[in-house]
Amino acid sequence: MKLKPIVVITVLSLVIASLLISGCTTSTTSTTSNTNQTPSATSSTTTHDAFLENYLAAYKNATNTSNRHIKAWELTWINSTSARVEWTALNKTTNTTANYVDTISVFPKSEAATQYLNATNKTAYSLVSTQYQSGAYKDLTGHAPQIYEKYEWNEGDPSNISAYTYHGIIQLDNIVFVTTGKILS
Repeated sequence: MKLKPIVVITVLSLVIASLLISGCTTSTTSTTSNTNQTPSATSSTTTHDAFLENYLAAYKNATNTSNRHIKAWELTWINSTSARVEWTALNKTTNTTANYVDTISVFPKSEAATQYLNATNKTAYSLVSTQYQSGAYKDLTGHAPQIYEKYEWNEGDPSNISAYTYHGIIQLDNIVFVTTGKILS
């Protein structure tokens, strides 16, 4: 009969160990402040892909140009290799404000990004370019991507801003960028 407490303790120890290994427990101490941030953006246990972090910083810099003023920029990490950026900008030339929602994912290799892009439903889209001109990727790496494909779908009537949405899917080597945009005013 003395064997039962030992079995119970052993089983409980194994359960606790498996929970710790699987990450089902949380620490009650934190060295970061969570004020006005999403949990995924502040998790001390999540390591974001360094290249994607650098790309997102370069993208924000490239987006804020002399003709465009960023009015809002919100970055939310989906996981360690994907992020969602919602941003609003004033086009100083046309005096219009637009809102964009981008999902940007980095893959281990360009081949994996190409497979993802090929599996994406692009029925409504048209391939508009395979020639990269300039932007955040070149700013970050110092060279144009070897693989560049840009697909676009203009939904609705561009002359009626309330009935128009821009959709884009772009591959830049191992990055896939999915975006939607609407003109607000």
